Amino acid sequence: MLRSYKFWIFLTLIFTIPTFYQLIRPGFFFMQDDLQAMRVYQMFRCFQDFQIPCRWVPDMGYQYGYPQFLYYPPSVYYLGALLHLLGIQIIDSVKILFILGYIFSTLAMFIFLKAFFDGEAKEKKFVSTTLPAFFGAMLYTYIPYKALEVYVRGALNEFWSLVFFPLIFWAIYQLINKKKLKYIIFLALSVASLMLTHNLMTLIFAPLAVFWCLALLILKKSWEVFPKIFLGGVLGIGLAAFFTLPVIFEARYAHLETLVGGYFDYRQHFVSLSRLFISNNFGYGSSGFGQDNNLTLSTGQIQWVVALIGLVLSFVFLKKQRNIAILIILFSILELGVLFLIHQKSSFIWEKLPILAYLQFPWRFLTNSIFLLSFLGSATAFFISKINTSLAKIFVIFVLLGISILHIQFFQPKEWFGISDKDKFSGPFWEKQLTISIFDYLPIYAKLPPNHKAPDLPEVLDGKAEFIAYKKGSNYQKGDIEVKENATIRLPLFDFPGMEVTVDRKKVKFWHDDCREQEYCFGLITFNIEKGRHEIEAKLFDTPVRSISNIISLVSTLIVIGLSFKLLRNEKHST
Repeated sequence: MLRSYKFWIFLTLIFTIPTFYQLIRPGFFFMQDDLQAMRVYQMFRCFQDFQIPCRWVPDMGYQYGYPQFLYYPPSVYYLGALLHLLGIQIIDSVKILFILGYIFSTLAMFIFLKAFFDGEAKEKKFVSTTLPAFFGAMLYTYIPYKALEVYVRGALNEFWSLVFFPLIFWAIYQLINKKKLKYIIFLALSVASLMLTHNLMTLIFAPLAVFWCLALLILKKSWEVFPKIFLGGVLGIGLAAFFTLPVIFEARYAHLETLVGGYFDYRQHFVSLSRLFISNNFGYGSSGFGQDNNLTLSTGQIQWVVALIGLVLSFVFLKKQRNIAILIILFSILELGVLFLIHQKSSFIWEKLPILAYLQFPWRFLTNSIFLLSFLGSATAFFISKINTSLAKIFVIFVLLGISILHIQFFQPKEWFGISDKDKFSGPFWEKQLTISIFDYLPIYAKLPPNHKAPDLPEVLDGKAEFIAYKKGSNYQKGDIEVKENATIRLPLFDFPGMEVTVDRKKVKFWHDDCREQEYCFGLITFNIEKGRHEIEAKLFDTPVRSISNIISLVSTLIVIGLSFKLLRNEKHST
């Protein structure tokens, strides 16, 4: 039983519970990015209107509408909206998403490490493969940064990206090692999932994945597998194209400059060596100049020490466990490079690579760091098991006890509110969510964010008209209007590429620069309408870029489905 794979999966799950058990109660908790419930709600509104893929949301931007999911990765919110569709409260859906993030990231790390040590250990003994996998998974779980992501920042997408780091490594390893079709599919799905979960995490993790791939191909001399890896990667990019391509080609249509200025200027957020390696202070504050800097930005004191031991042991086992030892040495050097990018001494690199400015916080590289340190730490347990199995067990137990003593108290929220969805989406809570991050992804035609909530009905700028009925959907507004005298109508809706306006189902010309009675231009849709009773509608449609992106994703999906059927047929014939 103790040697059963299922048993260790179960044990891994049990040991993950202390990270999230505080979330299993009614109510909700304080987090810095207090938009997670709102985003799930907005995605649910897209579901109600069958706006799939969801790009535009109705309530954000002070209820003038917003291209939220055209720019912000949507995957986790699709899952959250699905949970709500099944009858679960939105705030409970958010808590479930955080819980699943802990569970899946831990399991993914265990699965990756188990496959790796099973494939590389010359003597495949239980202690030398399963124990290091379990140990690495625990190192990956009980680390301050994963408490910070949930209980302080509430960075749902960034937190979920940690699920796909080990899955991508696992898929690449298995494809090189076993060369089976199913791992092309797994690689494609893992790559797509990461791309649809967090843009920036994809950007900083991609070099690690490429390095991992090249290192394995060289060590195993398996260059014939490269086309399959390339196919898996291309299919993954294709699956995510419906989101990724519009982000790239339509970035100029939103005020993205706010993502790199003020508080979000990366130069304020480098981390000192003492905070990275020594400090164990856990706070709920912020980083940067003029901030309290009461934010835990640690690599994990035990994690980096254990990784260092693994590096030393890799030289000892360089001949006996050549592949593992070489990989540990290479990734130790890579880890040093990652940590260097978090420190101010690396500022010259940030200056020469302007794209890094969009990371906002150099300490975001801690996501790479904690993944690498957990991998390196698992190798430490592996090497010790080769010296003495009993010593390895004792080492693992003492290290995990030390991690528990140091970090387990971090996995709890600062404040807890006894609220329900009704409270979250009404009153002060609702008003706050309408304006949080209001400048992020604001359509470019708006000079500044609106300083008041959007009116329920369109404005009649001149002429005479009366609205008989009016409805705001997720990506449209429509209504019936009685025009008594030719009029100019301004909708409570930002203009954005892809918007179309119809009067009695016929397209009409509109503009966004009639800013009468506004302190500054909001960039709202405005058009003329003639006397009479009319049905009007404004709706967001796909631009050519979005349409092509959808087609690429559809074709990629069909290819993956086709490969899956081929795999099933092959397995059926083989049995």
